[in-house]
Amino acid sequence: MEGAKKILVVEDEKNIILGVKTCLELANYEAVVVQDGEKAIEAAVKEQPHLVLLDLMLPKVDGFEVCRQLKSREETKHIPVIVLTAKTAEEDREKARAAGADSYMTKPFRPEELWQEIERFIA
Repeated sequence: MEGAKKILVVEDEKNIILGVKTCLELANYEAVVVQDGEKAIEAAVKEQPHLVLLDLMLPKVDGFEVCRQLKSREETKHIPVIVLTAKTAEEDREKARAAGADSYMTKPFRPEELWQEIERFIA
């Protein structure tokens, strides 16, 4: 996808990856997918995506820590992070905000909601 805006998708569940990737590609975004927190940090530095969609429950390094690290590094702190998670508790929202998340969405989500939220940050 030449010229498409790149979105890093950090998710470990295959069916959710497929849904999110399809949703992004329908809106002409390029999806780069990694399935654990360690790879997320490496990929964000290497790929310099326009935005990160971040699950919280991940292998190796959880999403809260991934977000904290991305927002504390000079080369990635400018990248908006949208948390996309099944965690609905207010304490998780607050913890994500404290880690530097720019937005918080819960699963399941409607494609239109995801597109709107992405556009808020990278239009």
